[in-house]
Amino acid sequence: MLDVSSYYDELHCWTRKDEGFRAFSGVEHDTVHRFLIDVETGAFSPETVHKFIDPFIPHGDFRGLDAGSGNGGTCFRNQRVHGGQWTGITISGEQLRHAQASAAARGLDGKMAFHLRSYDEPMSERFNVIVAIESLIHSVDPANTIANLATALAPGGRLVIIDDMPMGDLTDSDVRLLKAFSNYWRCPCIPSSGDWQRHAKAAGLKLLAQTDLSNLMKPRAEADLDAALADLKSQRESKIASGFGRLSDAEIGGLHLERLHTRGKMSYVMLVFAA
Repeated sequence: MLDVSSYYDELHCWTRKDEGFRAFSGVEHDTVHRFLIDVETGAFSPETVHKFIDPFIPHGDFRGLDAGSGNGGTCFRNQRVHGGQWTGITISGEQLRHAQASAAARGLDGKMAFHLRSYDEPMSERFNVIVAIESLIHSVDPANTIANLATALAPGGRLVIIDDMPMGDLTDSDVRLLKAFSNYWRCPCIPSSGDWQRHAKAAGLKLLAQTDLSNLMKPRAEADLDAALADLKSQRESKIASGFGRLSDAEIGGLHLERLHTRGKMSYVMLVFAA
């Protein structure tokens, strides 16, 4: 996971450097979640995804974990809306420092804590809800990751996973594109929804809900993606020379992922499990 840590450190540094990338990343919300359409307001925002996890989060006196907390936005938002004590874990030192500084500035030191930790490391704490948004796709051993998170759930606790999951009818061209995305985004396994459900069942968890959120995205046409890819490839050499090769990987990988969504070969899915 060392390269994934450096990968997110570099993305965080570029976010602070480039205004256009800041807008894309959603850093104004302290998140880097997928932009989704809010059907009630029409807004296209990284905040929309939180509405889908709200029904599965307790209120009042409980403990929550964000497994892959990034800049801390989900912890901040959930603590404000639901209360509770929140813990965020990230393997990016840059994101950790940002989240800790933000928590201190907001006077939330007593209500949440952030740690430099992998979601594969055993945890002594027990949580009533664990949220993992676009983070578990980086797992090198998804079965082990789910088993570890399951042991951190209190009795009756909920595990909410939201991530990109491949469909089953991939052509040879789709498989090559998925492999390229996997390499660029440091996602060695890319489990399907069925894979995650099998791992969860093996860990003693029960499926409560499955929701496909793909229809709330705005993937571009392939011709537009071709033009964007050509532009990014023209910038790649200079970005690598400037020490931002991982950023270039993230941008190109993101276009490959968007193309898979355009083709209907990838879904953005929420899975909710109960201990």
